Amino acid sequence: MKGNRWLRSTVGLFVLALLWEIPGAYGDEAVQTSPAVRRAEQAMEALQQRLQARLRTALEEKGPAGAVSVCRMEAKELARAVSNEAGFELGRTSHKLRNPANAPRAWVIPYLERAAGQSASSVRQVVVDLGDRIGVLRPIATAGPCLICHGAPESFDPALRDELAKLYPADRATGFREGEFRGFFWAEVPKPK
Repeated sequence: MKGNRWLRSTVGLFVLALLWEIPGAYGDEAVQTSPAVRRAEQAMEALQQRLQARLRTALEEKGPAGAVSVCRMEAKELARAVSNEAGFELGRTSHKLRNPANAPRAWVIPYLERAAGQSASSVRQVVVDLGDRIGVLRPIATAGPCLICHGAPESFDPALRDELAKLYPADRATGFREGEFRGFFWAEVPKPK
């Protein structure tokens, strides 16, 4: 009985410490399901679907080395198009970047650091108060097809290795395993007035 109380107290303090560690993180269910958060979720889902469809087509038509150009040239344009449609900024980022243009915003960094190396299923969506905006982070899981370009480099097709070395000499976005946390889709939605 005494041990259970100690365990509950310890776990409770640990949870409070985690919430205290990153200011602005919402745990409130009302905020998690607010219209602004739902808009962010819909836009991030649209971006993910468009990007996956485009990558699937590029892989079928051009192979892995050709698909790299889709991520390099078209992913930002897809994000910009969805952002324009939604009326707020969104994109992708990771703790292991390939494209420096996807560098995390300052408010995202603590969440990336905490999630790095975890299984994607253990990383939850995060909602953050950014003052005049609400920040939303949706975890990206490394799926089987992602490993073609983001798995173990020694398993890469030689043409892909050459293309990555040419386009991304500082590439860090390799070595992922299926199911591992890959990064976040992020959105910054204006708060309702």
